[in-house]
This record gives sequence, C-alpha cells and structure tokens, in this order.
Amino acid sequence: MAANIRSLTKQTLVYGLGTVATRFITFLLLPVYTNILAPADYGLAILVFAFTAFMNHIYNYGLDSAFMRYYEDKDFNDKRGNVLSTATWMTLLSSSILSLIIWLARKPIADLLLPGSNQHLFISYAAAILFFDCISRVPFALLRTEGKPFTFLGVRLINVLITLGLNVYLVGVRKVGVIGIFQSNIIASAITTTILYFLLISRLQKTFSGSLAQGMMLFGLPFVPVGLATAAMEMMNRYIVEHYLGLSAVGIFSAGYKLGIFMLLLSTAFFYAWQPFFLKAGPSEASKIMFSRILKYFTLVTLAFWVILSLLMKEIVNLHIGGVYLIGPEYAGCEPMIPWILLGYVFQGINLVFLPGIYFQKKTRYMAYNTILAATVNIIANFILIPVWGIVGSAIAATIGYITQATSTHYISQKLYKIPYDYPRFFLIIGLALLFGFSNYFFNFSLPVRLILIVAFPLMLCLFRFFKKEEFNSLKSLFPFN
Repeated sequence: MAANIRSLTKQTLVYGLGTVATRFITFLLLPVYTNILAPADYGLAILVFAFTAFMNHIYNYGLDSAFMRYYEDKDFNDKRGNVLSTATWMTLLSSSILSLIIWLARKPIADLLLPGSNQHLFISYAAAILFFDCISRVPFALLRTEGKPFTFLGVRLINVLITLGLNVYLVGVRKVGVIGIFQSNIIASAITTTILYFLLISRLQKTFSGSLAQGMMLFGLPFVPVGLATAAMEMMNRYIVEHYLGLSAVGIFSAGYKLGIFMLLLSTAFFYAWQPFFLKAGPSEASKIMFSRILKYFTLVTLAFWVILSLLMKEIVNLHIGGVYLIGPEYAGCEPMIPWILLGYVFQGINLVFLPGIYFQKKTRYMAYNTILAATVNIIANFILIPVWGIVGSAIAATIGYITQATSTHYISQKLYKIPYDYPRFFLIIGLALLFGFSNYFFNFSLPVRLILIVAFPLMLCLFRFFKKEEFNSLKSLFPFN
C-alpha cells in the first residue's frame, strides 16, 4: 500500500510539474509582450485566448476523462485497442467539424467578440490552435492512464520550449506583432501533436464502436458545464473589462493577472501533494485533527507569502534590467489590482484544503455546483465593481468568486465529514494578513517601512500566540514523505 501511494505521489508531482511549466511560460513571456506590444494589441490577443478557453471545453466534451474511465474498466480489458481507436476517431472528427464551423463563421464571431474591424484572421488562428490542442488530449490521457509520467512531462516541456522560443523570435526579435503569438502557438501545438501521434499511430485500429462512442459521450458531456463555469470564472472578466474600459485596459489587466502566477503555482504545487496525502490518511479521528492543523498552516504560509508580495509589489512591477522591464511601463497601472488577484488564489488553495469530506463521501458533483455558483457570483460582481473601481474592481470580483467557492465547499464538506477547524486562529491569520498587506495602499509607506512591516508580521503572530510547537512535531511525524 505504501509503495503504491508513493508511486501515485511521484506520478502526480511529475504531472504537476508539466502543468506548472505550461502555466509558467505565460509569465516568462510577460516581459516580451509588455515591453514590445501596446496594451491594446496584447488585450486583443487575450480576448482571442479567452475564446479558446471556452471552446476548449466544448471541443473536448469530457472525452479524455471518458476515455480514461473506459480504458481502465475491467469489462474492457480485452478491448482497450477499440476504446483507444474509438476515442481517437471521435476527437479527430469532432475537432475537424468544430474548427471548420469556426473558420466558416470567423467573421461574425470576430465582430461579436473582438473590437475593431477585419479581426477574423485571429479567429482562424484560434480554430487551428483548438484543433491541434484538442486532438492531443486522448494521447496525453493515454500516457497518464498507462503510468508514463516522464514521457508526458517530456512532451509538455517540448511544447513549452518551442512556444517560448518562437514567441521570443517572432515577437521579440522579428517584431511581427501580435500575430506572432498565434503563429508560435500553432506551430508548437502542431509539433506536439505530431510527436504524440507518432507514439500512438502503431496502436490505432480502423475500428469504431458506436456503442462505445455513445457511452463515452454520455459520460463526458456533464464535464462541459463545469468546464465552462471554470472558464467563466477565469476569463469572462476580460470581455466585461473590454466592454466598460476598452481593449487597452484588457491588456493592462491581463498583465497584472499574470503576476498572480506566484500564488497560483504555490496552490497548484500544494494540491498535487495534498490530494494523495489526504487520500492516504483516509477518514479517521486522527485525520480530522491533522486536516484542521493543515488548514491553519497552509493559510499561514500562503498569507505570509501574500503579505511579502503585496508590500513589495511596487518594486516587483518596476523591476528591470537596463531598458527591459518585468512589466512594460505602459502596463504599470496594473499594480493596485495584483494583491487582489494573489489573494484570490490564496482562497482557491483554501478551497482545496476543504475537499477531503467531498472526496471521502464520493459527492464530487458538489464541486461542480460550487464552481458554477462561484462563477455566477464572480460575473455579477464584475458588472457591479468594474464601473466603480475599474480593473481593480474586476480583481476584487475574482477574489469574491474564490471566497464564495471556498465557503460553499467548506459548508458542504462539513455536512459530509465534519472537521474541528480552529476558526479563531484561522480568522486571526486572515485578519492580520489583510491589515499588513493592504496597509501600504492606504498610507503609501516607503520601502524601509514596508520591510519593517514584513518582519513585524510574524512577530505579531507570536504576540497573539498563534504558533504551537507540538503541532509542528505532530505534522512532521504524520507526513508521508519522511
């Protein structure tokens, strides 16, 4: 059992590294985009990628998850080749049809979603990117289900390196403009897909099972509304910002959003370790005490990190080497919104801490309900707050959405599997962190004063007797990686 859990943990961390690397590339490209592209041009690219984020869930319709479920089903042990071939032909056919529809309707789609005229070329690029990305999902799922994490990671890293290199060359060196972003993504996606199908081609059969296709569609389709709600949570605000503030504001807002990656990567890394950890611990009285402590210390670590980043955000935004800035000077107006984005990701991580009860009772449908609720609250808050506070209002709306998700997950999970969380210390750390982190935005402290505040934050926690030595020892002894 222990060996199996350790194997699962290793594979999960490797898959997580691939996911983190893919996300991190957007941060690495931030200096390239914001030092060269005008905010309006970058904003245009963001609106196109927001469209692809929504369409990805329609293109995929949960097929990769359905494929993995049927491929691992004992009833299909002797029909795995049929399952693989049916799923592959399904994704090739559906992706071709959807991309053709988008290409044929590129002009009305562009007129609806993108400001300005003659923007339909970008929708054509989106159709190509969606095609290659979605037909690669089944091969990636095959690598996961057959336990080949390093092959999975290798292909992911090839995609990341090609995307990074081509963007630097086309946008940074040749300065072809925003069009270079899409050309880079199409080439990288096409090469990645070619590699995957080279690994897959010898196993493909000419067979296609209608009953299998129907079963996989019925299994996968419920993932679509959840995926769309997740995309709405993360991307709908770009269109609302454009509606109220214009295309340049979208570019500035999105540049600020990219700096949220500091906290996003921390939450993502935590989840890849946390999921196998709580599944191994299982539902027990000892686990309840342990999970309660983990909430406190996860909140402590993430909010301490948040306080540091928030108090040093001015220096981070203005960081530069020579004339190359981390975020171009035209985008510096994003600074006030970034602490809110970071705070939202803190609550996204807290939401993950609350998941054990839902997992233990196998009530994962509640995760879908919570995501849809949070997305709805987020969108409504955007419409209310953007006219009042601009892009900062949209960042606050994102935080409200993540708080809603965490709160609803906590409520449901406590009904299913009650954990004695230490609410006084949980809210103590939140209250003190907000006080320290946002203080600079009220008083505009000098850098030395902000450094003093960073040092004073843990001292204040000690003053309130937040730390307990026996809890650290208990966590260390129970953690499975010792």
